[in-house]
Amino acid sequence: MTYATRRLPMNRKHDPNSRASRSRRGQSLVEFALVIPLFMLIFCGICDLGFGLFSRMSVINAARDGARSAVMVQDHSTIPGVAAAAAKSAAAGGLIDPSKVTVNATCLLTNPTTGSVSSPATINCALAVVGDSVLVVVHYPYKAIFPLLLGASLDLSSSVQMVIDT
Repeated sequence: MTYATRRLPMNRKHDPNSRASRSRRGQSLVEFALVIPLFMLIFCGICDLGFGLFSRMSVINAARDGARSAVMVQDHSTIPGVAAAAAKSAAAGGLIDPSKVTVNATCLLTNPTTGSVSSPATINCALAVVGDSVLVVVHYPYKAIFPLLLGASLDLSSSVQMVIDT
C-alpha cells in the first residue's frame, strides 16, 4: 500500500468539529478583536502624518513658486499680486482645501554694499529696484483627518526671500 492510498486514523485533534478546534477558532477571534483597533489606530496615524507632510511640502513649494514669480516681473508694483497668484496656483495641486491658503508678499530694501536687509526693511514694491528682496509668506491651517492623533489643526507656514533680478 502506497502512502497516497493509505488512510490515517482520524484523531480528535484534527476533527474540525471537535471542541478543541472550535475553542482555537474562538481564541483567534478574540485576539483579532483585541489587535485590530490598535492596528487601525497606527494605520490611520501613519496616513494622517503622510497627508500632513505632503501638505507641508506643498506649502513650502507654494512659497518658493510665489517668490520666484515675484522676482521675475518687470513691473514691480505688481509683485504682491503676482506672488499671491503663483503661490495659490502652486498650492492648489497639493492641499486638501486650497481656498484657506493666505499669501503675504513684502518688498524689502536691501543694502547694496552688504547685501543684508536694511533697518527700515519694508518698502513699497513700486519703489523696489534690482537688488532689493521679496519676502513671500504662505500660511495654511491643516485640518487633521483623524483629529485624535495629531490634534484638531496644525498651522503650516513657510517663508521664502529672494532677490529681485529684473
